[in-house]
Amino acid sequence: MSNELHLNRRRLLGGATAGAAAVALAACSRTDEGGEDGGGGSLLENAQDGGKIRVAYADEAPYAYTADDGSVTGQSVDVHTHLLDQLGIGADQIEWKLTEWNSLITGLGTNHDMVIAGMYITPERCEAVAFADPDYVMPDALLVMAGNPGGWTTLNDMADSDGVIGVMNGTSEQEVADQIFPEDRINVQPDLPALILELKAGRVDAVALTSANLRLAAEADDELEVTDGFWLIDPETGEEIIGAGAAVFQPNDADFRDALNGELETLLADTATWEGLVSAYGFTVDENHPEGLTAQDLCPDTYQ
Repeated sequence: MSNELHLNRRRLLGGATAGAAAVALAACSRTDEGGEDGGGGSLLENAQDGGKIRVAYADEAPYAYTADDGSVTGQSVDVHTHLLDQLGIGADQIEWKLTEWNSLITGLGTNHDMVIAGMYITPERCEAVAFADPDYVMPDALLVMAGNPGGWTTLNDMADSDGVIGVMNGTSEQEVADQIFPEDRINVQPDLPALILELKAGRVDAVALTSANLRLAAEADDELEVTDGFWLIDPETGEEIIGAGAAVFQPNDADFRDALNGELETLLADTATWEGLVSAYGFTVDENHPEGLTAQDLCPDTYQ
């Protein structure tokens, strides 16, 4: 990541969905701070004593998804199983919880204890949850039909055309599109496969999502092409929105988050080991290493 990116980054955009999640989460917590087993210790203490930890993911490649053999894999999975292992928490202690994207935050404390879905850190989400520091950054891209017949380049530029944009429900791309596109030029779908069907049917002209997801889709389908990466632009400020993903905890598990951050700092300083964990999923030091970016940087007023 370039120095220019560091100088330009200001904030990540949140939205109404995150605000609603904040309200919902207030009513969703473990019956005591010791976790579902009522052991009396913190979530971290119980896990380090050999207890189970329920970890949610949303089945989104390349971040965290179910492989053909039924195992849970992905960039976020490999990074965080490594970090948990450094904390003395083994892979056999993890109880994986496949969860709908919109339930990842609201399910904390009831369905699961931790989220590792590559979720972007936003000021609004920080009001509801305790984010770890970013373990990657990721630009956006557009998925188009091969040859890019419309000549689309970025989501923000596309708003000035007559093109229809496809976005996934609950994402930052949807939040930006809702502000700069008329409603009849936004096609919202629950997942990328549904968006690809809309693209091939001609009901959308381009799909906006993170470049990692879209590269995988284009590599697997000769009918598709992915544009160069770009940062979303905040319609209110004109500033870049830097997509940075991290693990998510309940605020009363901030001690766990802080311990994880300590191990993450060590991992990110060892770029060879970090890239060894993530390169199989298309992540590189040049494009995706967060270089000391913190959750508090991205949520200066709402970090907890």
